[in-house]
Amino acid sequence: MNSTTTFPYQVPFIDHCRTIQNLSEYSIGMIISDVGNFWKYYSIKFPSNPNIKNVASSDVHDYLIQLDQKEHLSKKTINKYLSYLKKYFIFLAENHLIESYPLFTLKGISFKRRETIIINWMPYISNFLNTSIHPETIKLLIVISLGYDLNQLLNIRWLDVSDKLNDINLKKFLFDNLTFDKTPNPYIFQGKRIDKYTSIDRITSKTKMDQHLIDFPINPRKLRQSYILSIISNQTLSDEQLLDQLHISQKSLGYYKFCANYFNLIPYKK
Repeated sequence: MNSTTTFPYQVPFIDHCRTIQNLSEYSIGMIISDVGNFWKYYSIKFPSNPNIKNVASSDVHDYLIQLDQKEHLSKKTINKYLSYLKKYFIFLAENHLIESYPLFTLKGISFKRRETIIINWMPYISNFLNTSIHPETIKLLIVISLGYDLNQLLNIRWLDVSDKLNDINLKKFLFDNLTFDKTPNPYIFQGKRIDKYTSIDRITSKTKMDQHLIDFPINPRKLRQSYILSIISNQTLSDEQLLDQLHISQKSLGYYKFCANYFNLIPYKK
């Protein structure tokens, strides 16, 4: 490879694209750019010996993944770039410039969504009772499952939730883990020396100790998000029903519906 080329066998490959495949100059330019960018990526990855004969399917796969995660290109664009790379490596293989075509395993490549979110965990809260999980974690799961927002957590009282709990075991758990000495209506998140917690961070400091025991994120913000997406993923509900149940604005509903389509939502399995 000389100083005027950006990847191995560039000159004969361009001639192949022009004379054999009859591609337009625009298409050839796009292919050269993509193959050149891949070779630059591969050369950085293997700076001591960037040999085209050693390129594996996993190398191309990793390149495509970084286009997704770092360049934020669309799936359509990334798959177009993959088609360019396939043309290049088919040319190399057919002309015996490499030992074999390395991209067979990349047929029909798809990309994981940027984040997986566990939804529909709400019916399974009682499974966490009688375990070593802290009471604050169970309390958080309960109140989030009842639809409370983060700015409401510190002000929720016993009488706010007692009639909303249909699960007798959860209701008994809450009752047993509250102190009624000073009031018949204590705060759900009550302190030992004060009536209630004054910061959500106090709740988070407790729940994070239980994260290894639960298969989905249990910090308050993530939990609230997964609850909302659980409800929105129910396709039988109209927008009006969603707004009424979630108590969010129309703008927020649009945002969360976008999230429901964008993220990889997986129902919780006990």
